[in-house]
Formats: sequence, structure tokens, C-alpha cells
Amino acid sequence: METAIWQAYQNEGVIMLGIINTSNQNQINSFVEENSITFPILFDPGSSGGVQGGDTYDDYYMPNDGSPYPRDFIVDQEGILQYANNEIDTEWMLYVLDELTGGNQGMLGDINGDSTLNILDLVSLVNLVLSNEYINTGDLNEDGTLNILDVVLLSNLILNDEQ
Repeated sequence: METAIWQAYQNEGVIMLGIINTSNQNQINSFVEENSITFPILFDPGSSGGVQGGDTYDDYYMPNDGSPYPRDFIVDQEGILQYANNEIDTEWMLYVLDELTGGNQGMLGDINGDSTLNILDLVSLVNLVLSNEYINTGDLNEDGTLNILDVVLLSNLILNDEQ
């Protein structure tokens, strides 16, 4: 979520918030540090501090059949809920965000959006592949997944200076 969504869309007017149900600042800090999160994490004020409840949780409760994942929501510019899910579905979330933001108009392979293909893009793409995250500009063969084939294609583009 940090890399594929927050870092990819924060300059496109997308706001990402985490909502946690504990007021234990040490627990929050540990979670943020362990997951390298840079987006804001807010406390759900109606929470007793346990694993259930809270004002936001209660307003948007979704039965989760024991899912260990948090709830994910995408709300559009008019405040209308466009996506809600208990399981992390980064690919679908990226699709929804692309639709709402007018799509990622970036050049294929330009992972960092600097309009140049270079080793920085290659390193970023390898990191995305290893973390099983998805970003449209990294999908060089446009098959809907990021994998070694995309890394090879980007390497060839960089080596052949085809920008």
C-alpha cells in the first residue's frame, strides 16, 4: 500500500489515511516503523483499544470472515465510496484510482515519474516485483502483473537507450 498506492498517487491529489483502533502510541509507532509507513495514521476515537469497535469501524463495518487484513476504502472527489474490501487487492485499487485520477499517463518503465528511463527505475521495478506490488508504468509487457519479464524489458530499454 505504501509504495504501490501512496507513493504512486500522493502527487495526484490522492489522500491516504490509516485508521487504527488503539491509542497506545508505542504500538502505533512500532506498526508504522515495521511497515515503513509515511502516510498519516489516525486513532478511531470510539475504540476501546481492543480489536473491535470504534466510531469509524462501526460506521463502515464489513463482516470479514476472520480476515486479518484491515478494511480498505476508496472515496471519490465527491465523497462517494467507490471501493470497499476486507482483503488487500492492490490491482483493483490501482484500477479504481486510475479511473478516478484520469489514469496514469506516465511512460512505461518510468517508475519514479521523472520522464527518463534509468537504473533508478530498474531498482524500483525490482523492488515492486519482489514485494508483489503493482504499478501501471512498471508493467512493460502490459500483462497485468509485474515480474522478471518486465525487469528484462526495462533493462533492454535502458541499455539500448530507447526512451
